Amino acid sequence: MNALGWCAAWLGFLFVALIGAGFLDWLTRKGARTWLAAWMAGGGLALVLMAKSLASHGRPVPISLPMPWPSLVLASLPLGSLWAVVAGLLFLMCVLITWSDPRQRRILYALLPLEAGVGIYLWSGDGLLLLLTWEFISAVSYLGIVTSRRSRVVWHAGWALLALSELGGMALLVALVWLMGGHATALHDGFSAMASHISSLGNVAKTTIMVLVLVAFGVKAGLFPLLIWMPMAEPQAPGVVAGIFSGLLTALALSGILALDGVVHAGLTWGLIVLSLGVLGAVSSSLYGILSRHVKQVLAYSTLEVLGLAFSALGLWTIESLVNPHNVAATMAMDALVILLVSHAGAKFVLFGSSDYIEQFGHTLDRLGGLVHRAPKTAMYTLGAVIALAGIPPLGGFVGEWLLLEAVIKPLGHAGDHAAMHLALMVAGAMLALATALGATLYLRWYAFSFLGRMHQRNPDPAIGEPPWLMRVGLALPWALPLIGGPGVVWFLPWVNAVLATFLSTPTRVIAPTLGDPKSALALVKIGANLIPAPHARGTVFYPQAFLVGDPYVLLMMGLFFLAAISLLRRWARRGHPVRLVEPWTGGAERYSDKTSYSAEGFVQPLRLAFQRFYGLKRDRYDTKGARFYRHTIVFRVEQGLYLPIMRAGEAIGWWLRKLQSGQLTQYVAYLLVALVIALVMALSVRG
Repeated sequence: MNALGWCAAWLGFLFVALIGAGFLDWLTRKGARTWLAAWMAGGGLALVLMAKSLASHGRPVPISLPMPWPSLVLASLPLGSLWAVVAGLLFLMCVLITWSDPRQRRILYALLPLEAGVGIYLWSGDGLLLLLTWEFISAVSYLGIVTSRRSRVVWHAGWALLALSELGGMALLVALVWLMGGHATALHDGFSAMASHISSLGNVAKTTIMVLVLVAFGVKAGLFPLLIWMPMAEPQAPGVVAGIFSGLLTALALSGILALDGVVHAGLTWGLIVLSLGVLGAVSSSLYGILSRHVKQVLAYSTLEVLGLAFSALGLWTIESLVNPHNVAATMAMDALVILLVSHAGAKFVLFGSSDYIEQFGHTLDRLGGLVHRAPKTAMYTLGAVIALAGIPPLGGFVGEWLLLEAVIKPLGHAGDHAAMHLALMVAGAMLALATALGATLYLRWYAFSFLGRMHQRNPDPAIGEPPWLMRVGLALPWALPLIGGPGVVWFLPWVNAVLATFLSTPTRVIAPTLGDPKSALALVKIGANLIPAPHARGTVFYPQAFLVGDPYVLLMMGLFFLAAISLLRRWARRGHPVRLVEPWTGGAERYSDKTSYSAEGFVQPLRLAFQRFYGLKRDRYDTKGARFYRHTIVFRVEQGLYLPIMRAGEAIGWWLRKLQSGQLTQYVAYLLVALVIALVMALSVRG
């Protein structure tokens, strides 16, 4: 099936699915739920099948519309075939997770239009259709939040998302009109007709256009400082909806940025802007997330931390491609971007999917604990996702973060400007290393206080055990994505580099297939010296066949081995002696009580004090009945420094508008007379 056939099929899919569900909903709600689930499962399979058409798509396909509407152009989005497979898998998992709960029927009503919108969006890589489909996805995302639960908090979060999305839509419209340059043919031929006009634009104009594009897609992708809606909305949304928002829509947004960046070719300033915003987003989100108490809010901030790393990788790719086009570091940054997004999509969907089960026992970390005994299988799936996102080998999170940091460390060249730029990148790399360390602590804190230790909730329902088996399957299958970015990276990255060949400035391989063909590993990545030599090769990064004792990888593994050996020998030497048992995550060897428990708040107290200048920490002391305790208040500087003044300005404008709308006829006549006088004066001045 060609591009036009797929888009027509998605429109028919959406129409039949919603009409049929509405009719069955009128008859019986159970039948409507089955219908919606079946259509969503079919849509997921269709997305996977569509990946082949996206990968083999040739020339753009125009769609002629009646006047005065412009023609639209269908073309595959960058990495469209990859995101089609990821989207199909995640939507299929949504069906499995929600099937056991009849109350989740309204979630399927919101996800079905989103599924159809994603199917068409993947064909919008060349022109005005990119704006139309992204606006449709934004509107459906708003409905997916506000229809999930009836509360004022949910409505406020939905309005924040809608307002920022419409701001982004206007920015994207201005950018596309600017690229069209007033030529009517650009409306018919897509980006190809814009090439002549784009080549005549200066660097300032190109940078401004790409900043508008960054605002347009950065709303969904959690770009700093447009990230305010995500910590508000995702904790209120159902787990599967938050998983789709966090894992899939963010990746689609970054592909939209790539589609326009491949046309505009903005300069070095654009790359520095993206890198700066990415670093700020990664560090600030990890710092806020590590202090959050709400189960889903921690995950929302962790999403922003990963996306900050992804935007940093995008900025690094832009900078390194321009400073030294023949340096392999740019390819490493692009590979890091893709691996981070793929691994994050699967692992974060697992965590958000399991959060609905966790919240049966409590919404805050200090009320949880001990869930590993109630649901060991769910705890195992969730632990795998935490390991992937925390950057622990051998899953995709580790590979993505490793490649990102190597892209920073790799020297850009021997010229003076190369050294100066590399020094600036090293400063950004230090901040990214801090963000990854804080992110690992964030995930470990979330898992430890949710699943380990004792249950803090008093008198939990003993009937709540493992979730239904279909939900467990839905939590297990997304594991494939971190595995693809981890152990499967030797096969995955060559495919990615082949697909993104037009974006990469160097053909040098990042990972050599040393397992299958050692002689194929030619000159690869070198950072001062070869990290791990491969047989008959100058150097490689992952999966070697030969080791040297002086290599840092080998030294690390030897150190871990000796530590484990010493622990086992010490345990063997003390065999037969009584072992002191201490409750995990408690304050010591005393019997467990509320006073001796090691809380999630106490866990991050050192970090809270270390970064108190960032947090704007307020500490108040309370004395009650001989007891003294302190309460700390975090100041969210982004909200108070940026959004609060905007909100106050809007309220002031609204107050003046209400004063003007008095409802008195004489006042409106006075307004009309003033307007006529002003128009007359302007007309006379122009005539004179």
